[in-house]
Amino acid sequence: MSMLIPGQNQLAEPAIIAVDEFEPLLAEFKGFVIDYVATRAPQNAAKLKVSLDNESELLTLALEAFCVRLQTHERKYNARIKQMLAWWATGSNLDARLADMGLERQVLDPGDPAAFPPVPPTLESDDDARLRYYLAPHAPAAGSRMQYRREVFTLGERPAVKVQSATPGVVTVTYTFDPDGYAARVKDGNGRRTAPGEVMVTVLSREGDGTASADLLDGVRRHFARPDVRPETDLVSVQGAQIQPYKIRVVAKINAGPDSGLTQVAAQQLLQTYADSCHRLEGRVDPSWIDYAIHSAGAAQLQILEPLEPIISTAFQAPYCTGVEVEVRTL
Repeated sequence: MSMLIPGQNQLAEPAIIAVDEFEPLLAEFKGFVIDYVATRAPQNAAKLKVSLDNESELLTLALEAFCVRLQTHERKYNARIKQMLAWWATGSNLDARLADMGLERQVLDPGDPAAFPPVPPTLESDDDARLRYYLAPHAPAAGSRMQYRREVFTLGERPAVKVQSATPGVVTVTYTFDPDGYAARVKDGNGRRTAPGEVMVTVLSREGDGTASADLLDGVRRHFARPDVRPETDLVSVQGAQIQPYKIRVVAKINAGPDSGLTQVAAQQLLQTYADSCHRLEGRVDPSWIDYAIHSAGAAQLQILEPLEPIISTAFQAPYCTGVEVEVRTL
């Protein structure tokens, strides 16, 4: 059974948010107006049709403006619909969807409310929060790949559970939370079977190039050593992700004009965003995406210097971009 994961899969927008095309919409309203007038003043309907067929008539222009305004309204309404769907929800709308699963955003940095001006806390991104939302339903599936991944993402959020019955008819359940909060330092993680009964948990850190510190790995080991987390049949080991460093170097050629600086800035931003999205376990860096990003920034021609071949990572590896270099030349 496969699973759609935000950031790794694309999902087509639902048909409910489609916007009517302008020309059919205008024709529909013209027909409606003519039919409406024909039922009340038949003698004017033919004259009205002639007027509406003339694009320079004020009434025709008014109907065109109405159709444009209706399309704008539909786009705004559709945008609100998308914010109700977890796949596209952002900001506080996504927070509301997280609450459906009993989740809340991880705090990456508590900030400093006593500073002047106050430093607000840094919370995890929409993409990271959305991923945890889709992993949450797999919590009961002990031993599954998704369960292992969920456990890596939620370190410290799940309490240790102790159930005892010291008195007949009385069951006491105690929840003890881990105060260390390692989960905020985890960018990605997974669990893979390496041998019968053996599972390797790999952790990618948010710090630097993603290399997990000894302290973070120790925290993950303690988490998976708990009897309410590790399946009884699994021997769990923990390791940091193997980092695959690489550079992105390209030469972009543009048509003559004053926008070479703008193209360079736009290209570097697009490439850095792409590199950040690839910084995950089993990430893949593909020159075809680099080609797409540079042409989107306005390049007419492109020469990729690095990487020349796709960088493909295993479940234990993550690619990390050490730098983005864009040279702009004029044709």
